[in-house]
Amino acid sequence: MISAHITALQASSKTLLLIGVLATAGAGVLTLGIGMDTPWAPWERQSNTMFPPVFFTLATFAATVAFCASTVVFHTLLKTVTDHPDTWWRVSGVLFLVAYGMYSFGSGTVEAAIMLNLLHVIVGVPALTLLPRAFHKERGSQSPSSVGY
Repeated sequence: MISAHITALQASSKTLLLIGVLATAGAGVLTLGIGMDTPWAPWERQSNTMFPPVFFTLATFAATVAFCASTVVFHTLLKTVTDHPDTWWRVSGVLFLVAYGMYSFGSGTVEAAIMLNLLHVIVGVPALTLLPRAFHKERGSQSPSSVGY
């Protein structure tokens, strides 16, 4: 089973990096270019300290690639339990975006919440459209028995 996850991650690595670059560019435009608020810094729970904009922009790349890589693993797991993993993966992705969009209004200011929602759309739309293509490329290049399906 682990080989199926590794194969899926390898097949989607370029797409993951592209989405990470899009997210970083989006975060840079929103925080550094437009000057929108960043969310509260998680290491300062008892104060109103916000993420430094440059750090937030750089951290966006790592967070995006890591989260999207976990969704690739989730998609691989869905392949084992359903005949329609793309559909279930997209539905769960949209539900996550809606739930996290509402949750982000507790991230500091309304402006920070709007910025986070815009950033999640910048990440979510390419992820929901581009990653399934990478999954199908991986599926077409490997026989099902060689990747543990």
